[in-house]
Amino acid sequence: MDSQDVCQALGITKRTLQSYREKGIVPYSNVGGKFFYRENDIAAYLESRTKRKEA
Repeated sequence: MDSQDVCQALGITKRTLQSYREKGIVPYSNVGGKFFYRENDIAAYLESRTKRKEA
């Protein structure tokens, strides 16, 4: 996934995504000056932020 895909999936801005990279919140790769993200890493981030309903 590229930055635009991740921003759309998470509903965030490019600046927020940059902040997430700087803070180490989401893992990424940089190839030729462009950032890429693994889909399973983004899914894991979403899962970690999901609040579960208490029984």
